[in-house]
Amino acid sequence: MADTAPDVYTEFVKLLLEAEATRRTALEDKGGAVISTSGTLVTLLFGLVAVVTGADTFTLPGASHGWLIAAIVLFAVASLIAILISVPLPYGQTDITAAMLASWWSQPPAQAQAAVSGVRLQALAAARRMNAIKARILIAATLFELVAVAMLGVAVVFILDR
Repeated sequence: MADTAPDVYTEFVKLLLEAEATRRTALEDKGGAVISTSGTLVTLLFGLVAVVTGADTFTLPGASHGWLIAAIVLFAVASLIAILISVPLPYGQTDITAAMLASWWSQPPAQAQAAVSGVRLQALAAARRMNAIKARILIAATLFELVAVAMLGVAVVFILDR
């Protein structure tokens, strides 16, 4: 028995909305990863500086100081930007009262499916807008982290080249 067109389209819209919810979770998880990796690398940098400054025979080359400072600052900026991904954004909500539901209860199934799909499409549009914002924030955080890693790499080259 084949599904009716309203069944097919209602399910399709439902899947689109679920995919956007999955995207939101993935973006927030990736933001958490930026925070974790930046925090870990800054911690390792502070550990390196502590070991080096405690050593009697080793000093950090002056050329590496600025690069290390820039890397630490950029890792911190990347983490702060990534935290913004977790800020609650207005994804919208559907307000349906018992009275509204009661008035719709006797509608034909196809009309009900159209109404449900319409509400889901509105939620989908809101989710896409908010996820696009989160994606741009994630891109910015990742770029800052990437530049910080490059700065750290230059500092390491100066340290090893000494």
